[in-house]
Parts: sequence; C-alpha cells; structure tokens
Amino acid sequence: MDLTRAPSILFFFGLSGSGKSYVGDIIGRYGGWEVYHADDDITPEMRSALSRAEPFTDKMRAAYISALIDKIRERRLSAPRLVVTQGVYKQRHRDHLLASAPDMELIWVTAPDTLINERIARRSSGIAIESAAALKADFEVPPPGIKTIRNDADDLNIIDQLNRFFSAEAPPG
Repeated sequence: MDLTRAPSILFFFGLSGSGKSYVGDIIGRYGGWEVYHADDDITPEMRSALSRAEPFTDKMRAAYISALIDKIRERRLSAPRLVVTQGVYKQRHRDHLLASAPDMELIWVTAPDTLINERIARRSSGIAIESAAALKADFEVPPPGIKTIRNDADDLNIIDQLNRFFSAEAPPG
C-alpha cells in the first residue's frame, strides 16, 4: 500500500454497513496507521435512538460532532497518521470536520444496497436493519468530486483504489 501523498488524517464516512471500518482496518493492518472507529464513542442518547430505530436529531448530531473533533485532536497528539471511521450523514457536519483539521481528507465508502443489508444482517451486535434504514433516510450524498471507495470486493481491491488516490505516481487532486 502506497499512501505517500495521503494527508495525515483519512476520514471514511458512509452508510451503516458500507464497510468504513473494514477499509480503515485495512489501512491499519497494511499501512501501520492508527485506526479510530468513532462509532465506539456515540452518545448514550444516540444509542437509545438506534435501539428504537429512530433517526438522530440535529441536537444529537451536533453534540457528537463537537466531541468527535475533540477526540480526533486528542488522538493526533500520539498518532502521526490516523484513520477515522464514522457515518457522518450530514454534509454540514462533514464540512465542520474538515474545517477543524486542514490535514484531513474525507472519503466516501459505498457498497451496493443488497451487500449493505447482508452485512448488517450478519452482525451479531451493532446496528439493526431497521435502525440502518432510519438513518439512511437522513444521509446526504456528498458533492461531486469527492474521493469514493467502492467496497464490494476484497482487501486487494481496496488497496488498489487507495493506491490510485495517494501513491507517488497518482496525479495530484
């Protein structure tokens, strides 16, 4: 894996079940980056909403994003290269994250709906299909031009996509 041209923080976002954590773990395993799965730190209020298959409120999201920015800053003190994974369903929150860390790049992780549903159904813990559906209705598609990983194959396919974005041979931008 050649992430020569990557910024020091890669932030993978997308729908539940798209494989954000999987992509982040690949970079951790093959690239040696620290990986932070930010879903581990969702608030109790957000966990409660998920258990009721209800979408998050704007107030819940705003409080969480502020706490997430603090966590990222804290982790950067000891991690020169950091991968963060989290859904971040609203564009204004993605913009807020980018404004908080100029050395961060957001990358959208996608997968076919059928594969996403299969992944969620196989989980023994975490989000239920009903909760994922409630959240999906809130997802704002990012603007054109954002780097996108299609997560529907294996590790080598993900590595190939990342290499096309960030290797020394990759064109800038």
